[in-house]
Amino acid sequence: MATTTTVSIEKIKQFNEILDSFLIQVSPLVGTTYHYQFQQIVKMNFSLPIEQFLIYALPLRDKILTRDESYFYNNDNHKENIGENTNTINEILRLQNIYSELDKTSRDNVWDIFQAMLILAEEYFKLNSHKYMKN
Repeated sequence: MATTTTVSIEKIKQFNEILDSFLIQVSPLVGTTYHYQFQQIVKMNFSLPIEQFLIYALPLRDKILTRDESYFYNNDNHKENIGENTNTINEILRLQNIYSELDKTSRDNVWDIFQAMLILAEEYFKLNSHKYMKN
């Protein structure tokens, strides 16, 4: 029987594999810098991508599940979670530019990827909720 830690690590691996694949797929549109940075982050802190996704995407869970395009087009969706962090806002704007350039099939693929990452992140959170609860 798998331990919580083993299952948790597997969720992180699956999440990172999906995100890695996504970054490779969008590299013709955005270059390889994001993929390189992601690889460096994972080497330093394996769980950071899934944890950051939880912070920024979980509050917008319903928009991801319903494929609400305002997730990409409405900056206000993200401001309460990121404040005035201009680097993060610039990244969101960059994704907005990418999303608007995609055809319907590619947009559907982006939603499939985001939904898969959301499901894995939620499963990871359930397994590790004790880490996120304040005493």
